[in-house]
Amino acid sequence: MTELLSPTVAGILTIAGGAIPGFIVYWLRTEPQGIVVRWFRFAMFCGMVWSVTFGLIVLVESSVLRLALTNVFIIAVPSAAIATFAFSYEFTFRKPVPKPVLLLYVPVVLLFVLAWFNPGQLIYTVADPYQTSTILVPAEPGSIRLFLNVIGGPLIVIMAAGLVTGELLRTNNRTRTIQAGVVLLLIVSTLIPGVIKALELVPSYFDPSVIGWSVSGLVVATMFKRFDLFGLSPNAKRRVFDELPDPVVVVTPDGTVSDINEAARTVLAVDIGMTTAALREANPALDAVLDGTAATVELSVDGSRRVFEYTEKPVSQGYGTEGCVLFFRDVTAQTTTAEKLAEKTDRLEAFATRVSHDLRGPITNALSLTKLARREMDEPTELAEIAETLTHAETLIDDILAMARSGQEPECEPIAVATLATQAWSTVSTPDASLVVETEQTISADSGQLLRLLENLFRNAVEHGGDDVTVRLGSTADGFYVADDGVGIPVEHRDAVFEERTTFDDGGTGYGLAIVSDIADAHGWSVSVTDSESGGARFDISGVTLVDTATATA
Repeated sequence: MTELLSPTVAGILTIAGGAIPGFIVYWLRTEPQGIVVRWFRFAMFCGMVWSVTFGLIVLVESSVLRLALTNVFIIAVPSAAIATFAFSYEFTFRKPVPKPVLLLYVPVVLLFVLAWFNPGQLIYTVADPYQTSTILVPAEPGSIRLFLNVIGGPLIVIMAAGLVTGELLRTNNRTRTIQAGVVLLLIVSTLIPGVIKALELVPSYFDPSVIGWSVSGLVVATMFKRFDLFGLSPNAKRRVFDELPDPVVVVTPDGTVSDINEAARTVLAVDIGMTTAALREANPALDAVLDGTAATVELSVDGSRRVFEYTEKPVSQGYGTEGCVLFFRDVTAQTTTAEKLAEKTDRLEAFATRVSHDLRGPITNALSLTKLARREMDEPTELAEIAETLTHAETLIDDILAMARSGQEPECEPIAVATLATQAWSTVSTPDASLVVETEQTISADSGQLLRLLENLFRNAVEHGGDDVTVRLGSTADGFYVADDGVGIPVEHRDAVFEERTTFDDGGTGYGLAIVSDIADAHGWSVSVTDSESGGARFDISGVTLVDTATATA
Protein backbone atom coordinates (compact mmCIF):
# COMPACT_ATOMS: atom_id res chain seq x y z
CA MET A 1 0.00 0.00 0.00
CA THR A 2 2.97 2.30 0.71
CA GLU A 3 3.95 2.05 -2.95
CA LEU A 4 0.50 3.11 -4.13
CA LEU A 5 0.00 5.81 -1.51
CA SER A 6 3.11 7.90 -0.99
CA PRO A 7 3.29 10.59 1.72
CA THR A 8 2.88 13.28 -0.91
CA VAL A 9 -0.23 11.70 -2.42
CA ALA A 10 -1.64 11.00 1.05
CA GLY A 11 -1.04 14.61 2.13
CA ILE A 12 -2.70 16.09 -0.97
CA LEU A 13 -5.62 13.67 -0.70
CA THR A 14 -6.13 14.54 2.96
CA ILE A 15 -6.06 18.29 2.34
CA ALA A 16 -8.50 17.89 -0.55
CA GLY A 17 -10.74 15.87 1.75
CA GLY A 18 -10.88 18.86 4.11
CA ALA A 19 -12.53 20.92 1.38
CA ILE A 20 -15.73 18.88 1.72
CA PRO A 21 -16.45 19.64 5.40
CA GLY A 22 -15.42 23.25 4.72
CA PHE A 23 -17.98 23.41 1.93
CA ILE A 24 -20.59 21.89 4.26
CA VAL A 25 -19.98 24.58 6.89
CA TYR A 26 -20.52 27.26 4.23
CA TRP A 27 -23.44 25.46 2.58
CA LEU A 28 -25.45 25.23 5.80
CA ARG A 29 -24.85 28.84 6.83
CA THR A 30 -28.38 29.86 5.77
CA GLU A 31 -30.07 27.02 7.65
CA PRO A 32 -31.78 27.91 10.96
CA GLN A 33 -28.99 27.51 13.49
CA GLY A 34 -31.05 25.66 16.07
CA ILE A 35 -30.51 22.31 17.72
CA VAL A 36 -28.66 19.63 15.70
CA VAL A 37 -27.58 22.04 12.92
CA ARG A 38 -25.17 24.17 14.92
CA TRP A 39 -23.30 21.21 16.43
CA PHE A 40 -23.17 19.42 13.08
CA ARG A 41 -21.61 22.49 11.47
CA PHE A 42 -19.07 22.76 14.28
CA ALA A 43 -18.24 19.07 13.93
CA MET A 44 -17.69 19.63 10.21
CA PHE A 45 -15.49 22.64 10.97
CA CYS A 46 -13.38 20.53 13.33
CA GLY A 47 -13.19 17.86 10.62
CA MET A 48 -11.98 20.44 8.14
CA VAL A 49 -9.22 21.60 10.52
CA TRP A 50 -8.39 17.97 11.25
CA SER A 51 -8.01 17.11 7.53
CA VAL A 52 -6.08 20.21 6.48
CA THR A 53 -3.64 20.19 9.39
CA PHE A 54 -2.91 16.47 9.03
CA GLY A 55 -2.33 16.84 5.30
CA LEU A 56 0.03 19.76 5.86
CA ILE A 57 1.88 17.85 8.60
CA VAL A 58 2.57 15.13 6.06
CA LEU A 59 3.74 17.55 3.37
CA VAL A 60 5.82 20.16 5.20
CA GLU A 61 9.50 19.58 5.89
CA SER A 62 10.08 22.14 8.64
CA SER A 63 10.01 20.43 12.03
CA VAL A 64 8.98 23.70 13.74
CA LEU A 65 6.04 24.24 11.39
CA ARG A 66 5.14 20.57 11.65
CA LEU A 67 4.93 20.88 15.45
CA ALA A 68 2.80 24.03 15.21
CA LEU A 69 0.41 22.20 12.90
CA THR A 70 0.40 19.21 15.23
CA ASN A 71 -0.57 21.45 18.14
CA VAL A 72 -3.70 22.41 16.19
CA PHE A 73 -4.34 18.89 14.92
CA ILE A 74 -4.33 17.30 18.38
CA ILE A 75 -7.22 19.53 19.54
CA ALA A 76 -9.22 19.22 16.29
CA VAL A 77 -9.64 15.46 16.79
CA PRO A 78 -11.19 15.51 20.31
CA SER A 79 -13.15 18.68 19.44
CA ALA A 80 -14.75 16.83 16.51
CA ALA A 81 -15.55 13.90 18.81
CA ILE A 82 -17.22 16.15 21.40
CA ALA A 83 -19.18 17.98 18.69
CA THR A 84 -20.34 14.63 17.30
CA PHE A 85 -21.55 13.60 20.76
CA ALA A 86 -23.40 16.93 21.23
CA PHE A 87 -24.94 16.60 17.77
CA SER A 88 -26.08 13.05 18.56
CA TYR A 89 -27.45 14.10 21.96
CA GLU A 90 -29.57 16.89 20.48
CA PHE A 91 -30.78 14.60 17.72
CA THR A 92 -31.80 11.90 20.21
CA PHE A 93 -33.39 14.04 22.94
CA ARG A 94 -34.63 16.90 20.74
CA LYS A 95 -33.33 19.59 23.07
CA PRO A 96 -30.11 21.60 23.51
CA VAL A 97 -27.16 19.75 24.96
CA PRO A 98 -26.74 20.37 28.73
CA LYS A 99 -24.17 23.01 29.56
CA PRO A 100 -22.06 20.62 31.71
CA VAL A 101 -21.18 18.77 28.49
CA LEU A 102 -19.21 21.84 27.44
CA LEU A 103 -16.81 21.08 30.29
CA LEU A 104 -15.40 18.36 28.04
CA TYR A 105 -13.61 21.14 26.18
CA VAL A 106 -11.65 22.16 29.29
CA PRO A 107 -8.97 19.43 28.86
CA VAL A 108 -8.90 20.21 25.12
CA VAL A 109 -8.04 23.83 25.82
CA LEU A 110 -5.51 22.72 28.43
CA LEU A 111 -3.96 20.36 25.89
CA PHE A 112 -3.61 23.16 23.35
CA VAL A 113 -1.95 25.52 25.84
CA LEU A 114 0.50 22.91 27.19
CA ALA A 115 1.38 21.62 23.72
CA TRP A 116 3.44 24.74 22.96
CA PHE A 117 5.65 24.27 26.01
CA ASN A 118 5.44 20.50 26.61
CA PRO A 119 6.25 20.76 30.37
CA GLY A 120 7.57 17.49 31.79
CA GLN A 121 6.87 15.86 28.43
CA LEU A 122 3.15 15.78 29.35
CA ILE A 123 2.12 16.21 25.73
CA TYR A 124 4.98 14.94 23.59
CA THR A 125 7.22 12.21 24.97
CA VAL A 126 10.43 13.59 23.43
CA ALA A 127 12.98 15.96 24.88
CA ASP A 128 12.82 18.50 22.07
CA PRO A 129 9.63 18.17 19.97
CA TYR A 130 10.65 21.14 17.82
CA GLN A 131 13.54 19.12 16.44
CA THR A 132 11.83 15.78 15.79
CA SER A 133 11.98 14.41 12.28
CA THR A 134 8.93 12.12 12.47
CA ILE A 135 5.77 13.05 10.66
CA LEU A 136 3.64 12.89 13.83
CA VAL A 137 5.39 14.00 17.00
CA PRO A 138 5.38 10.96 19.34
CA ALA A 139 2.91 10.63 22.25
CA GLU A 140 3.70 7.52 24.26
CA PRO A 141 2.10 6.29 27.51
CA GLY A 142 2.33 9.00 30.17
CA SER A 143 1.19 11.72 27.75
CA ILE A 144 -2.22 13.29 28.35
CA ARG A 145 -2.48 13.63 24.57
CA LEU A 146 -2.62 9.83 24.36
CA PHE A 147 -5.71 9.74 26.53
CA LEU A 148 -7.53 12.58 24.76
CA ASN A 149 -6.70 11.63 21.18
CA VAL A 150 -6.46 7.86 21.26
CA ILE A 151 -8.76 6.87 24.13
CA GLY A 152 -11.06 9.78 25.09
CA GLY A 153 -12.06 10.81 21.56
CA PRO A 154 -13.09 7.34 20.35
CA LEU A 155 -14.86 6.68 23.66
CA ILE A 156 -16.98 9.82 23.25
CA VAL A 157 -17.79 8.84 19.66
CA ILE A 158 -18.84 5.36 20.84
CA MET A 159 -21.17 7.01 23.38
CA ALA A 160 -22.65 9.10 20.57
CA ALA A 161 -23.19 5.95 18.52
CA GLY A 162 -24.94 4.38 21.52
CA LEU A 163 -27.38 7.30 21.79
CA VAL A 164 -28.31 7.15 18.12
CA THR A 165 -28.54 3.36 18.11
CA GLY A 166 -30.97 3.53 21.02
CA GLU A 167 -33.12 6.01 19.11
CA LEU A 168 -32.97 3.80 16.02
CA LEU A 169 -34.24 0.79 17.99
CA ARG A 170 -36.83 2.76 19.91
CA THR A 171 -38.60 4.73 17.18
CA ASN A 172 -41.43 3.37 15.04
CA ASN A 173 -41.54 6.43 12.80
CA ARG A 174 -40.19 5.72 9.30
CA THR A 175 -38.72 9.18 8.80
CA ARG A 176 -37.14 9.13 12.23
CA THR A 177 -35.63 5.72 11.44
CA ILE A 178 -34.02 7.15 8.29
CA GLN A 179 -32.69 10.09 10.29
CA ALA A 180 -31.13 7.85 12.94
CA GLY A 181 -29.62 5.63 10.25
CA VAL A 182 -28.00 8.58 8.49
CA VAL A 183 -26.57 9.97 11.75
CA LEU A 184 -25.27 6.53 12.72
CA LEU A 185 -23.63 6.26 9.29
CA LEU A 186 -21.77 9.50 9.96
CA ILE A 187 -20.49 8.22 13.31
CA VAL A 188 -19.52 4.76 12.10
CA SER A 189 -17.82 6.21 9.02
CA THR A 190 -15.49 8.05 11.38
CA LEU A 191 -15.17 5.46 14.12
CA ILE A 192 -14.17 2.44 12.02
CA PRO A 193 -11.42 4.23 10.03
CA GLY A 194 -10.20 5.64 13.35
CA VAL A 195 -9.85 2.12 14.74
CA ILE A 196 -7.99 1.09 11.59
CA LYS A 197 -5.64 4.03 12.09
CA ALA A 198 -5.10 3.21 15.78
CA LEU A 199 -4.26 -0.41 14.94
CA GLU A 200 -1.65 0.86 12.46
CA LEU A 201 -3.21 -1.04 9.58
CA VAL A 202 -2.43 1.92 7.32
CA PRO A 203 0.74 4.02 6.93
CA SER A 204 1.32 6.61 9.66
CA TYR A 205 1.08 9.42 7.12
CA PHE A 206 -2.46 8.45 6.02
CA ASP A 207 -5.67 8.93 8.03
CA PRO A 208 -8.69 7.13 6.46
CA SER A 209 -11.02 8.81 9.00
CA VAL A 210 -10.91 11.94 6.86
CA ILE A 211 -12.42 10.14 3.87
CA GLY A 212 -15.27 8.57 5.84
CA TRP A 213 -15.93 11.81 7.71
CA SER A 214 -16.14 13.89 4.52
CA VAL A 215 -18.33 11.52 2.50
CA SER A 216 -20.82 10.75 5.28
CA GLY A 217 -20.86 14.44 6.31
CA LEU A 218 -21.83 15.37 2.77
CA VAL A 219 -24.70 12.84 2.90
CA VAL A 220 -26.01 14.31 6.16
CA ALA A 221 -25.66 17.88 4.88
CA THR A 222 -27.61 16.96 1.75
CA MET A 223 -30.36 15.59 3.96
CA PHE A 224 -30.39 18.90 5.81
CA LYS A 225 -30.39 21.13 2.76
CA ARG A 226 -32.30 19.32 0.05
CA PHE A 227 -34.76 17.13 1.89
CA ASP A 228 -35.22 19.06 5.16
CA LEU A 229 -34.74 15.72 6.90
CA PHE A 230 -33.78 17.35 10.17
CA GLY A 231 -36.16 20.27 9.84
CA LEU A 232 -39.54 20.65 11.45
CA SER A 233 -40.66 17.24 10.27
CA PRO A 234 -40.38 15.41 12.49
CA ASN A 235 -37.44 16.57 14.64
CA ALA A 236 -38.32 20.08 15.85
CA LYS A 237 -41.98 19.28 15.28
CA ARG A 238 -41.57 16.41 17.69
CA ARG A 239 -40.39 18.81 20.37
CA VAL A 240 -43.37 21.11 19.73
CA PHE A 241 -45.65 18.06 19.78
CA ASP A 242 -44.32 16.95 23.17
CA GLU A 243 -44.67 20.43 24.67
CA LEU A 244 -48.28 21.01 23.58
CA PRO A 245 -50.35 21.67 26.73
CA ASP A 246 -53.33 19.76 25.30
CA PRO A 247 -53.46 15.96 24.91
CA VAL A 248 -52.82 14.62 21.39
CA VAL A 249 -53.11 10.96 20.35
CA VAL A 250 -52.06 9.69 16.92
CA VAL A 251 -53.83 6.56 15.65
CA THR A 252 -52.71 4.40 12.70
CA PRO A 253 -55.09 3.17 9.97
CA ASP A 254 -55.49 -0.16 11.77
CA GLY A 255 -56.62 1.55 14.97
CA THR A 256 -53.38 1.39 16.96
CA VAL A 257 -52.02 4.29 19.00
CA SER A 258 -48.71 5.17 17.31
CA ASP A 259 -47.79 8.34 19.16
CA ILE A 260 -48.82 10.48 22.13
CA ASN A 261 -47.50 13.66 23.69
CA GLU A 262 -46.68 14.26 27.35
CA ALA A 263 -50.03 15.94 28.05
CA ALA A 264 -51.84 12.81 26.82
CA ARG A 265 -49.79 10.66 29.18
CA THR A 266 -50.80 12.92 32.06
CA VAL A 267 -54.51 13.19 31.29
CA LEU A 268 -55.36 9.81 29.75
CA ALA A 269 -54.61 6.19 30.49
CA VAL A 270 -52.89 5.62 27.15
CA ASP A 271 -49.68 4.15 25.80
CA ILE A 272 -48.10 3.58 22.40
CA GLY A 273 -49.21 0.28 20.85
CA MET A 274 -52.60 0.37 22.54
CA THR A 275 -55.62 -0.31 20.33
CA THR A 276 -58.55 2.08 20.24
CA ALA A 277 -60.64 -0.60 21.91
CA ALA A 278 -58.13 -0.74 24.76
CA LEU A 279 -58.12 3.07 24.86
CA ARG A 280 -61.88 3.06 25.35
CA GLU A 281 -61.67 0.38 28.00
CA ALA A 282 -59.03 2.28 29.94
CA ASN A 283 -60.88 5.61 29.55
CA PRO A 284 -64.68 4.97 29.70
CA ALA A 285 -65.38 8.73 29.73
CA LEU A 286 -64.20 8.93 26.10
CA ASP A 287 -66.97 6.71 24.72
CA ALA A 288 -69.34 9.57 23.89
CA VAL A 289 -66.79 11.71 22.04
CA LEU A 290 -65.25 8.76 20.20
CA ASP A 291 -68.75 7.69 19.09
CA GLY A 292 -69.47 11.21 17.86
CA THR A 293 -72.42 11.73 20.22
CA ALA A 294 -70.68 14.44 22.26
CA ALA A 295 -68.26 17.25 21.51
CA THR A 296 -66.76 17.60 24.98
CA VAL A 297 -65.60 15.24 27.70
CA GLU A 298 -64.99 15.72 31.40
CA LEU A 299 -61.84 14.15 32.82
CA SER A 300 -60.23 14.17 36.24
CA VAL A 301 -56.71 15.62 36.20
CA ASP A 302 -54.76 15.69 39.46
CA GLY A 303 -58.02 15.49 41.39
CA SER A 304 -59.70 18.41 39.60
CA ARG A 305 -62.45 18.36 36.98
CA ARG A 306 -61.33 19.43 33.52
CA VAL A 307 -63.41 19.85 30.38
CA PHE A 308 -61.89 19.02 26.99
CA GLU A 309 -63.24 19.78 23.53
CA TYR A 310 -62.65 16.79 21.27
CA THR A 311 -61.56 17.02 17.64
CA GLU A 312 -60.66 14.17 15.32
CA LYS A 313 -58.66 14.97 12.21
CA PRO A 314 -57.88 12.41 9.48
CA VAL A 315 -54.24 12.25 8.40
CA SER A 316 -52.93 10.57 5.26
CA GLN A 317 -50.17 8.07 6.01
CA GLY A 318 -49.32 7.16 2.42
CA TYR A 319 -50.15 4.28 0.08
CA GLY A 320 -53.85 5.13 0.25
CA THR A 321 -54.10 4.64 4.02
CA GLU A 322 -55.48 7.16 6.46
CA GLY A 323 -54.93 7.44 10.19
CA CYS A 324 -56.20 10.15 12.49
CA VAL A 325 -55.15 12.55 15.21
CA LEU A 326 -57.28 12.78 18.36
CA PHE A 327 -56.98 16.25 19.84
CA PHE A 328 -58.34 17.22 23.26
CA ARG A 329 -58.42 21.00 23.81
CA ASP A 330 -58.75 22.10 27.43
CA VAL A 331 -61.77 24.42 27.56
CA THR A 332 -62.30 24.29 31.30
CA ALA A 333 -61.84 28.04 31.72
CA GLN A 334 -64.19 28.87 28.86
CA THR A 335 -66.77 26.35 30.05
CA THR A 336 -66.66 27.67 33.60
CA THR A 337 -67.06 31.24 32.34
CA ALA A 338 -69.97 30.23 30.10
CA GLU A 339 -71.66 28.39 32.95
CA LYS A 340 -71.30 31.38 35.26
CA LEU A 341 -72.61 33.69 32.54
CA ALA A 342 -75.56 31.38 31.88
CA GLU A 343 -76.26 31.26 35.61
CA LYS A 344 -76.22 35.05 35.83
CA THR A 345 -78.47 35.30 32.77
CA ASP A 346 -80.92 32.84 34.27
CA ARG A 347 -80.96 34.79 37.53
CA LEU A 348 -81.53 38.03 35.61
CA GLU A 349 -84.39 36.53 33.63
CA ALA A 350 -85.90 35.04 36.80
CA PHE A 351 -85.63 38.44 38.49
CA ALA A 352 -87.16 40.26 35.52
CA THR A 353 -89.98 37.69 35.30
CA ARG A 354 -90.67 37.96 39.03
CA VAL A 355 -90.71 41.77 38.95
CA SER A 356 -92.94 41.71 35.88
CA HIS A 357 -95.35 39.34 37.59
CA ASP A 358 -95.37 41.36 40.81
CA LEU A 359 -96.04 44.63 38.97
CA ARG A 360 -98.67 43.37 36.56
CA GLY A 361 -101.09 42.47 39.33
CA PRO A 362 -101.36 45.94 40.91
CA ILE A 363 -101.41 47.62 37.50
CA THR A 364 -104.23 45.35 36.29
CA ASN A 365 -106.23 46.07 39.46
CA ALA A 366 -105.59 49.80 39.07
CA LEU A 367 -106.80 49.70 35.45
CA SER A 368 -109.97 47.85 36.49
CA LEU A 369 -110.71 50.36 39.26
CA THR A 370 -110.05 53.23 36.85
CA LYS A 371 -112.61 51.84 34.39
CA LEU A 372 -115.21 51.57 37.15
CA ALA A 373 -114.51 55.09 38.33
CA ARG A 374 -114.74 56.50 34.81
CA ARG A 375 -118.29 55.16 34.53
CA GLU A 376 -119.38 57.19 37.55
CA MET A 377 -117.68 60.46 36.61
CA ASP A 378 -118.93 62.98 34.09
CA GLU A 379 -115.50 64.25 33.04
CA PRO A 380 -113.04 61.39 33.51
CA THR A 381 -110.08 63.28 31.94
CA GLU A 382 -107.70 62.59 34.80
CA LEU A 383 -108.77 58.97 34.97
CA ALA A 384 -108.13 58.62 31.25
CA GLU A 385 -104.61 59.94 31.77
CA ILE A 386 -104.13 57.51 34.65
CA ALA A 387 -105.30 54.62 32.47
CA GLU A 388 -102.94 55.71 29.71
CA THR A 389 -100.08 55.87 32.19
CA LEU A 390 -100.86 52.41 33.51
CA THR A 391 -101.03 51.03 29.96
CA HIS A 392 -97.67 52.62 29.26
CA ALA A 393 -96.33 50.97 32.42
CA GLU A 394 -97.51 47.58 31.12
CA THR A 395 -95.75 48.20 27.83
CA LEU A 396 -92.63 49.25 29.71
CA ILE A 397 -92.71 46.03 31.72
CA ASP A 398 -92.99 43.99 28.52
CA ASP A 399 -90.05 45.86 26.98
CA ILE A 400 -87.83 45.50 30.07
CA LEU A 401 -88.58 41.77 30.20
CA ALA A 402 -87.82 41.46 26.50
CA MET A 403 -84.60 43.46 27.02
CA ALA A 404 -83.47 41.02 29.69
CA ARG A 405 -84.00 38.11 27.30
CA SER A 406 -82.74 39.70 24.07
CA GLY A 407 -79.04 39.11 24.75
CA GLN A 408 -79.39 35.41 25.53
CA GLU A 409 -77.58 32.83 23.42
CA PRO A 410 -79.96 32.12 20.53
CA GLU A 411 -81.09 28.57 19.78
CA CYS A 412 -80.95 28.76 16.00
CA GLU A 413 -83.00 26.73 13.56
CA PRO A 414 -84.12 27.16 9.92
CA ILE A 415 -86.96 29.74 9.84
CA ALA A 416 -89.01 31.01 6.90
CA VAL A 417 -88.93 34.79 7.33
CA ALA A 418 -92.24 35.35 5.54
CA THR A 419 -94.14 32.99 7.84
CA LEU A 420 -92.74 34.56 11.01
CA ALA A 421 -93.38 38.07 9.62
CA THR A 422 -97.07 37.30 9.20
CA GLN A 423 -97.22 36.05 12.80
CA ALA A 424 -95.42 39.16 14.06
CA TRP A 425 -97.76 41.47 12.11
CA SER A 426 -100.79 39.87 13.74
CA THR A 427 -99.57 40.89 17.21
CA VAL A 428 -99.18 44.57 16.27
CA SER A 429 -102.18 46.93 16.41
CA THR A 430 -102.44 47.79 12.69
CA PRO A 431 -106.08 48.55 11.75
CA ASP A 432 -105.29 50.56 8.63
CA ALA A 433 -101.63 49.74 8.02
CA SER A 434 -100.53 47.08 5.55
CA LEU A 435 -97.65 44.64 5.28
CA VAL A 436 -96.05 43.64 1.97
CA VAL A 437 -93.73 40.60 2.17
CA GLU A 438 -91.23 40.39 -0.68
CA THR A 439 -88.94 37.58 0.47
CA GLU A 440 -88.89 33.80 0.42
CA GLN A 441 -85.75 33.52 2.50
CA THR A 442 -85.11 30.81 5.04
CA ILE A 443 -82.57 31.87 7.64
CA SER A 444 -80.90 30.40 10.72
CA ALA A 445 -82.26 32.19 13.80
CA ASP A 446 -83.91 31.82 17.18
CA SER A 447 -87.64 31.90 16.37
CA GLY A 448 -88.69 33.64 19.60
CA GLN A 449 -86.04 36.35 19.32
CA LEU A 450 -86.61 36.90 15.58
CA LEU A 451 -90.37 37.20 16.23
CA ARG A 452 -89.69 39.91 18.83
CA LEU A 453 -87.31 41.72 16.45
CA LEU A 454 -89.92 41.84 13.68
CA GLU A 455 -92.69 42.86 16.11
CA ASN A 456 -90.62 45.80 17.34
CA LEU A 457 -89.71 46.92 13.82
CA PHE A 458 -93.33 46.67 12.66
CA ARG A 459 -94.60 48.48 15.77
CA ASN A 460 -91.99 51.20 15.29
CA ALA A 461 -93.13 51.69 11.68
CA VAL A 462 -96.81 51.95 12.67
CA GLU A 463 -96.21 54.24 15.65
CA HIS A 464 -94.03 56.66 13.69
CA GLY A 465 -95.32 56.23 10.15
CA GLY A 466 -99.03 56.70 10.76
CA ASP A 467 -102.09 54.44 10.90
CA ASP A 468 -102.16 53.89 7.13
CA VAL A 469 -98.47 53.19 6.73
CA THR A 470 -97.29 50.50 4.33
CA VAL A 471 -94.51 48.27 5.64
CA ARG A 472 -92.33 46.20 3.32
CA LEU A 473 -90.21 43.19 4.26
CA GLY A 474 -87.62 42.30 1.62
CA SER A 475 -84.39 40.35 1.24
CA THR A 476 -80.80 41.44 0.62
CA ALA A 477 -77.69 39.50 -0.35
CA ASP A 478 -76.84 38.72 3.28
CA GLY A 479 -80.01 39.43 5.21
CA PHE A 480 -83.34 41.28 5.04
CA TYR A 481 -84.83 44.74 5.53
CA VAL A 482 -87.98 46.33 6.95
CA ALA A 483 -88.98 49.60 5.24
CA ASP A 484 -91.99 51.92 5.50
CA ASP A 485 -93.38 54.93 3.66
CA GLY A 486 -93.73 57.07 6.78
CA VAL A 487 -91.84 60.19 7.82
CA GLY A 488 -88.48 58.46 8.28
CA ILE A 489 -85.82 59.08 10.92
CA PRO A 490 -83.75 62.27 10.80
CA VAL A 491 -80.05 61.71 10.12
CA GLU A 492 -79.03 63.31 13.42
CA HIS A 493 -81.12 60.77 15.36
CA ARG A 494 -80.01 57.58 13.58
CA ASP A 495 -76.98 56.88 15.76
CA ALA A 496 -79.03 57.17 18.95
CA VAL A 497 -82.21 55.24 18.12
CA PHE A 498 -80.67 51.88 19.10
CA GLU A 499 -79.63 53.07 22.56
CA GLU A 500 -81.62 52.08 25.66
CA ARG A 501 -84.21 54.56 26.96
CA THR A 502 -83.77 56.74 23.89
CA THR A 503 -87.05 57.83 22.27
CA PHE A 504 -88.14 60.80 20.21
CA ASP A 505 -91.85 60.07 20.79
CA ASP A 506 -93.68 61.16 23.93
CA GLY A 507 -95.40 57.76 24.16
CA GLY A 508 -92.30 55.62 23.55
CA THR A 509 -90.46 53.55 26.13
CA GLY A 510 -87.01 53.83 24.54
CA TYR A 511 -86.48 50.06 24.50
CA GLY A 512 -88.04 48.91 21.22
CA LEU A 513 -85.10 49.46 18.85
CA ALA A 514 -82.55 48.74 21.59
CA ILE A 515 -84.08 45.26 21.82
CA VAL A 516 -83.76 44.93 18.04
CA SER A 517 -80.06 45.80 18.30
CA ASP A 518 -79.47 43.34 21.16
CA ILE A 519 -81.17 40.49 19.33
CA ALA A 520 -79.11 41.21 16.20
CA ASP A 521 -75.89 41.26 18.26
CA ALA A 522 -76.77 37.95 19.92
CA HIS A 523 -77.07 36.37 16.45
CA GLY A 524 -73.89 37.99 15.14
CA TRP A 525 -75.88 40.27 12.83
CA SER A 526 -75.63 44.02 12.34
CA VAL A 527 -78.50 46.48 12.04
CA SER A 528 -78.50 49.91 10.40
CA VAL A 529 -81.10 52.55 9.47
CA THR A 530 -81.35 54.58 6.28
CA ASP A 531 -84.07 56.18 4.14
CA SER A 532 -86.46 53.91 2.26
CA GLU A 533 -87.24 54.42 -1.43
CA SER A 534 -90.52 56.10 -0.46
CA GLY A 535 -88.87 58.48 2.01
CA GLY A 536 -89.64 56.56 5.21
CA ALA A 537 -87.30 54.54 7.39
CA ARG A 538 -85.50 51.41 6.32
CA PHE A 539 -83.83 49.00 8.76
CA ASP A 540 -81.27 46.61 7.25
CA ILE A 541 -80.33 43.41 9.08
CA SER A 542 -77.08 42.01 7.58
CA GLY A 543 -74.67 39.17 8.33
CA VAL A 544 -77.53 36.69 8.44
CA THR A 545 -76.89 32.98 7.81
CA LEU A 546 -79.05 31.95 4.87
CA VAL A 547 -80.34 28.36 4.68
CA ASP A 548 -80.72 26.40 1.47
CA THR A 549 -84.34 25.26 1.57
CA ALA A 550 -83.52 22.06 -0.32
CA THR A 551 -80.82 21.18 2.22
CA ALA A 552 -83.05 22.12 5.14
CA THR A 553 -85.86 19.94 3.79
CA ALA A 554 -83.53 16.99 3.23
